[in-house]
Amino acid sequence: MDLERMSKKTVHNVLEEGAKEAEAYLVRVRSLTAYIDDDMIKNLEVKLDQGLSVKVSLNGRLGQSSSTIFHMRDLEECGAKAVALAKLSRPDPYFKRFPGFQHPNGSLDVCSEDIVNATNETLRDKVNNIVSAVGEGVRIPRGQLRVAVIERALANSNGAAYREIGTMAYAHFTSMTNGVDPGEGCECYYSSGLSALDTEEMGRKLRAKALNAQGAKHYKGKMTVPVVLPPEELAEMLLASVGYSLDGENALRHRSPWGEMVEKEVGNTLVDLQDRPWDPRSSLSCQYDDEGTPTRERPLVEKGVLRTLLYDAYHAQMGGVVATGSCMRRDPTDALNLYRRGSATLPINLTWRAGRSSLEDMISEMKEGVVIEKLAAPDVNSVTGGFALEVRSAKYVRDGQVEGHIDQCLLVGNFYQALKKVSAVGSDPTVHGNCIVPSVRFDDLEIVGSE
Repeated sequence: MDLERMSKKTVHNVLEEGAKEAEAYLVRVRSLTAYIDDDMIKNLEVKLDQGLSVKVSLNGRLGQSSSTIFHMRDLEECGAKAVALAKLSRPDPYFKRFPGFQHPNGSLDVCSEDIVNATNETLRDKVNNIVSAVGEGVRIPRGQLRVAVIERALANSNGAAYREIGTMAYAHFTSMTNGVDPGEGCECYYSSGLSALDTEEMGRKLRAKALNAQGAKHYKGKMTVPVVLPPEELAEMLLASVGYSLDGENALRHRSPWGEMVEKEVGNTLVDLQDRPWDPRSSLSCQYDDEGTPTRERPLVEKGVLRTLLYDAYHAQMGGVVATGSCMRRDPTDALNLYRRGSATLPINLTWRAGRSSLEDMISEMKEGVVIEKLAAPDVNSVTGGFALEVRSAKYVRDGQVEGHIDQCLLVGNFYQALKKVSAVGSDPTVHGNCIVPSVRFDDLEIVGSE
């Protein structure tokens, strides 16, 4: 039986169990992964996964259960457990109803044929090409390349229903030079397909980053300078700060620094953020979010001014606003067990509008500055915006030229304040996780080394 029919059948079964409202979310996945260990492919795996999550409302009491689907009776058993849990719950003061049916805002196809037709040999060839491109003197200690076909279906008792099929590709490789004081590099790839994965280029970058890190000098002293963050580091910092602040639940619970900032300035005019849930480059792009609300492109921050916060259906009811189609269960790195995961309120694709500056342009304009290549862990305090991040490798710039590389220092600042000091936006938008962002230069960040 197809997922759409199974989702509707599950809702029917749950209503017969006594639920007043019901929602069934079903997922079917075919996932292929190649794992590498010390330049060698250690495992090639194929996994098939199918499961459901059921939510019910019983006179204001909510219950939820999830299960892998092996037999059709699993649909009934999962629904019955959700009803049983609802009977044990207290009435929820905010829940009113599940979303009703809404037409999508257009058509979208993020199902890539190269992933639908991919085999273990496809992954083997690409991984071997990456290892070969890295060359001698640098090895790949760890790596993985994963692709998946993801079918989702949802139905609820208020008429909401959809079925979508999408694809995802994810790669993560680390590189390391030989010797007693090795340098390390890292490269990732996120996409809805494999066509944009340039294995030769990834291998070249892995080699260059490892060699740059090996030759880096320990920085001593302190400087306040412009700093360029590459897409992969910027994306993680954006999600930890801006992603948190945009969450309507955090605003309603008075945790978001931007809770009272709609239509107010949160950055300078170069900060131009959107949610672009229909971008074909991203594996997360979709017509409907993971609870059946249609998605659409929306401005988040326009020329530094916050335009909106994001709400799933539950917290939209809690706040008396309209849901924005921002309920996410999916993960851009792994498609398995999606039905077991809780939801989060996030932009589907948090996008920073690309600028016109190349990385070379940004460097040439700096009297003195730093271009980050690798941070140990690009994290930000979600509430305060503060960060002090270990720099594993960075280019040191003087008079518009790269003089060398530095490491063993901290990048220190406040991300919310840094958004008001953006001085250049790159022309190199890159998909990384939930983000599509370019390189961005921030003025007046601190680099702190040993004395």
